Amino acid sequence: MKPILEKYLNLEIGINIERPLRIDSARLVATHDNYFSVVDEYKGYTHHFSYSSIVQIIENAKGIDVGGLFEHKKHFNLVIKIGHIPEFTPV
Repeated sequence: MKPILEKYLNLEIGINIERPLRIDSARLVATHDNYFSVVDEYKGYTHHFSYSSIVQIIENAKGIDVGGLFEHKKHFNLVIKIGHIPEFTPV
């Protein structure tokens, strides 16, 4: 995974940081041996993810369009999908 991500260091990528089905914009700031780091576009927080949390990486030199029905479409050359722990709320 690291060699794939290194090509996108300091570039904007798409990643589902906080919600499984929502791709947000982030800047890839580091690729370490066991994890990578991104800074999210909205709050400026740094997020660290282990490579084992990656479910899928999508890359395309012409770009990947993402966005929901009522959202502005975003265009990325790299999209990372992270596996999330399901949240359960008591009934």
